[in-house]
Amino acid sequence: MKLKTFFINRGILLNDFQRFGWLGACYLLVLLFTIPLKIFMLYSRPEDPGLRYAEVYARIFQFDPSQSFLHLASLILVPVLTGLLLFRYLQDSRAADMIHALPIRRETFYNTHVVTGIILLFLPLIFTALISWALVAGLGLEHINSTDIFSWLFTGLLVNLLFFISSVAVGMITGMTVLQGVLSLILLLLPSGLSLLLLHNVGIYLYGFAYDFYFLKTGSLSPLLRLTEISSSYPLQSVEIAAYLLTSIVLYLVGRYLYRRRQIEAAGNALAFDVLHPLFKYAVTFCFMLLLGSYFYQVQGSMAWTYFGYLLGSLLAYFLTEILLNKSLQVFQWRRIRDYGIYALAMLGLIGLFHYDFTGFEKRLPELGNVKSVYLDTYFYPLIHVPAVNTQAYGDIEYVEYHSPVKAMFNERKNIADIYSLHQAIAANRLDHKESFLSKHPLGYENVCLAYELENGSFIYRQYQITSSEYADRLKPIYESLEYKKLHNKILSIKLADVDLIEINAFDRNKTLRLTDAGLIAQAVAALQKDVCAETYEEIKNMDQRPPWAHVTLFLGNNYRIDQDWKKTYFNFEQWLKETGKYNQARLLPGQDFTSAIVDKNPYLNKQDTSKRPGQENLPELENKPGILKITDPEKLELCLLSYNTNSEQALYKVVFLLNNGRTFSGFISEADAPAFIKEHFGF
Repeated sequence: MKLKTFFINRGILLNDFQRFGWLGACYLLVLLFTIPLKIFMLYSRPEDPGLRYAEVYARIFQFDPSQSFLHLASLILVPVLTGLLLFRYLQDSRAADMIHALPIRRETFYNTHVVTGIILLFLPLIFTALISWALVAGLGLEHINSTDIFSWLFTGLLVNLLFFISSVAVGMITGMTVLQGVLSLILLLLPSGLSLLLLHNVGIYLYGFAYDFYFLKTGSLSPLLRLTEISSSYPLQSVEIAAYLLTSIVLYLVGRYLYRRRQIEAAGNALAFDVLHPLFKYAVTFCFMLLLGSYFYQVQGSMAWTYFGYLLGSLLAYFLTEILLNKSLQVFQWRRIRDYGIYALAMLGLIGLFHYDFTGFEKRLPELGNVKSVYLDTYFYPLIHVPAVNTQAYGDIEYVEYHSPVKAMFNERKNIADIYSLHQAIAANRLDHKESFLSKHPLGYENVCLAYELENGSFIYRQYQITSSEYADRLKPIYESLEYKKLHNKILSIKLADVDLIEINAFDRNKTLRLTDAGLIAQAVAALQKDVCAETYEEIKNMDQRPPWAHVTLFLGNNYRIDQDWKKTYFNFEQWLKETGKYNQARLLPGQDFTSAIVDKNPYLNKQDTSKRPGQENLPELENKPGILKITDPEKLELCLLSYNTNSEQALYKVVFLLNNGRTFSGFISEADAPAFIKEHFGF
């Protein structure tokens, strides 16, 4: 009993419940509105055969802001608000003096308020979970199980504890309630926010720095951002749970230590401890400097604007922080200007070190003999995350879309050597590239993301923006390798026995061919595989931007589906369709699906038409335009269909195809690809 009395005070506890019980009641009402009521509302809907109720019910217990913003906001704001209200008296010197005049130890005050906050937050969550469980059991819902409810409850309890203790700990170092709330949210965002600012600014100066890779890692550092990602496919990991619990314990102990040493006179001050003034001032200055520098670089793409952002951000933050800490506008004094000058010189030195790559990062490559495998792609996401499973209904069956990003790890020594050679060339040209990308982002660039797995198990990451044309000779052998094609074309690794159905949908037309015969399926897959294996680098990149003849979907027996384009360069598949007599059923044909087309001499006058959908062209105006070419000959229509593309940048002609159903689709023809009869008509 003495230990209990020493830890908390019953009178203070009851008083807290009388004063702030309304907060727990409001929290409970919000949770009941966003969880049990939502379950009942969904249950009471009329049956919709097209609605996948399992997914809809599951989203109720997730924390996605797009599903229920009120649910997520309450889980974040209520714990922070609870910490503000329970320790509000510390921000008023008279209230703090009166409270602390009672014959009660400060540790007891602190512990009692913390216990009150935990009870006020935990009871609504527990009641909501129990009511939800009873509702699910009573309605006999099979789409929700006890695991979903328990997972939601555990996550809610954990993040509420962390957010509340964070708010309490911040309240011990500030004397302003508003500042306590702001700093509490900043503290919860700080791990991700500060990491993001540092990564972005380092990436400005270090050519090859894998910003995207580390950026994908930063979201999980902040519990506030991590909360929005929690789902059944991405739950909290044991390491995260342990980290949140440990952080809560540490912040609780830090808050108690600071509470015992906090002076009553600190009420109303921005910071309750003078020793924190320099740390707070320079931390805010540094963060705001990085923020404005990143902003101007992102918007303007200029180093001059970036340096201006650094200067403006640091000046504003430094002197506004001085005004806040001193509660006076009389801060423009020689001593403070001198201190800012010292800070500015230190930052200039740091920027200079990164600008001139004092660590040798930009030219450092691993030893080729120590490389076990290499990841090469245009982004890092597949290397870090397992893509979520997407399903699409086809009849009564839900097929998993089997075109999710692949982890493009190369293990063949020749490919590793070719990728290494590409990397060497990029590193050798780093100075030219660096100047180009520091001043502006050129058009026609692409990302190159590399991750070397070394023999000792460690990784080296690099990321570059290059122009494909400059490195086409080094990219070509990589793209044309069988290993690359197997990584990026699932059709090369399927088992024929698993394919139940092939569906071929003609481009820009409701025209479908279905293959169910096992023999025909095997022949079709073999023809497609042969074409994929024979693709050149230029065809893989689709440099001429020609639309495919059709879209091919393979439905597999294990409820998977694979999507594959029938490109105009796939001659083996085309020949097979002709030999089996199914060619006319699989693609658009002149005379059968459309009988005419109109070619315009100057497509740049109608450049905005590239965004129009079929059927939106102004046909009367186009047909009456002087000098246009109208084509009805099937052979000429076929030539136009073969040569047209979707690239308006290099186009000399625009072509509009008129379908038999009255709709249209359009594209562009470059001078190099234009058939002779078009050039003759327009005098070229």
